[in-house]
Amino acid sequence: MIQTENTFGCVGNTIRLRSGRYFNLADPKPNQFTLQDISGALSKICRFGGQIDRFYSVAEHSCLCASVAVGDGHSSEVARACLLHDAAEAFIGDCVKPLKIMLPDYSRIESSVEDAIAQHFGIVWDAETCRIVREIDHSMLIHERRKLFSRDKVKWAGEDQVRDFTFDLACFDSFEAEDFFNRMAKAFGIRES
Repeated sequence: MIQTENTFGCVGNTIRLRSGRYFNLADPKPNQFTLQDISGALSKICRFGGQIDRFYSVAEHSCLCASVAVGDGHSSEVARACLLHDAAEAFIGDCVKPLKIMLPDYSRIESSVEDAIAQHFGIVWDAETCRIVREIDHSMLIHERRKLFSRDKVKWAGEDQVRDFTFDLACFDSFEAEDFFNRMAKAFGIRES
């Protein structure tokens, strides 16, 4: 890991969170952040790198994924995993998929942040939970594409392999999205450890 100790504007490999804590991207720990740090950041991060006509947050996306899990009859553990499946983006941003693939260290850093989040909130990422979350997330991605982008003749990979949803997206502003996320977290029993 590259140290940023002497780089202007950096404090080692950390970022300052709204809680006032410093989160170490090189060595993330479960005690370095709060639920509010996650909900606040995700509510301000726009999906699709902001390349859509309306603001649509990662927080709203996560809440809708959790709602689908509940609607499908999955356990509260799976719903919690759906709600927090993109929580690492609160600290590393929502990097667009093609760029993620081109940055070899990104996945490693993302995984270590996800591990700290899982520890903090007691999320167990077993194979079945991962499969369900991935299926819901992929279906939601295509649903969001259809709702947020104008139609074109380009077919996205996997587009024909997912189910379709009929619900609309609220496209909440950041305050509403943060509140939605926090209410969902409370409903699913997500608490600070």
